[in-house]
Amino acid sequence: MHISNFIGWDIGGAHLKVANINSDGKIMFVEQHATPLWKGLATLEKAFISIIEKISIKNKLHSLTMTAELTDIFRDRKEGVNSIINICHNILGKNITFYTKDYGLKKININDSDFNQIASSNWHASSYYTAKLVKSGLFIDVGSTTTDIIPFYDHKICARGSNDQTRLRFDELVYTGVIRTPIMALTSKAMFNGKLQNIVNEHFATTADIYRILGYLEDSDDLMDTSDGKDKTISSSICRLARVLGTDSVLYKNKNHWYDLAEYFHKVQLEILTNSIETVLNTLPNKDCKLVSAGVGRFLVKIIAEKLGIPLIEFSELFDCDKKSQHNSNICAPAIAIAQLSRLSKIK
Repeated sequence: MHISNFIGWDIGGAHLKVANINSDGKIMFVEQHATPLWKGLATLEKAFISIIEKISIKNKLHSLTMTAELTDIFRDRKEGVNSIINICHNILGKNITFYTKDYGLKKININDSDFNQIASSNWHASSYYTAKLVKSGLFIDVGSTTTDIIPFYDHKICARGSNDQTRLRFDELVYTGVIRTPIMALTSKAMFNGKLQNIVNEHFATTADIYRILGYLEDSDDLMDTSDGKDKTISSSICRLARVLGTDSVLYKNKNHWYDLAEYFHKVQLEILTNSIETVLNTLPNKDCKLVSAGVGRFLVKIIAEKLGIPLIEFSELFDCDKKSQHNSNICAPAIAIAQLSRLSKIK
């Protein structure tokens, strides 16, 4: 059968991302769905079925990668990988491929013993595809929850880490993002109204609140529930930030106080990422490199690239993508990469 549609899936613990590209590599469809797996596997199954109904096309090949196996509804990562493979086989059929870090795309049995090759491999797919097209640099995907900082040199990945634990050790995985990260994970103190104070160690607000206040987020970027279950307006975000300070927003009616506070947290997160990016940059043998940005928080990479004086490329510049699809293509980089790698493997 001639394959004319290549569908890539990135199965995360909070989002399911999907991309459909044609045989020429053009993006036909790309989007993300909220799938909070900690609420149960049904959230993932429903999203799969909803998307499949939307892209009911023929002559297609499904390829997948995942990070959702780390979700705490599973006893361990092996159980997570096998459970997700089982769901994919039940919904998409057995004629599907999974991305493995050593072997690329391959069909996987539920009893496949080398689950580590499949677990949390989406970063590898994205950077492997990027390295095919850009000679040297860092692939940086700032997502809702985490940031991948992957070095590549002479068209080859040169990451020191191979799994979440080792990548955390080498600053190639940083657990900070622009939607779900609790404010208390950024710092223990904040400057407010000219005074430095400790903050409350409660899940009262997230980075989505600071970037909503500062105007960096589109409405479609944040698909998660807020920390208090209330709406996603600037005023509600200010209320949530006030709780982090142990106070009420109505006591400080000058909104500049809250914009300044959001800016403070923003700069703290920028410093966290800049330090990790510089650490990984120093592992490259040649400093003549580029930063390739992806993810909903790629605006942070742009700021850092300008600060460091390093050329920047957006991930969506690496393939045929119309303007309407650019934003989602950057957010769904692993799904795009998986689909493109699947297409390229069929061309050989």
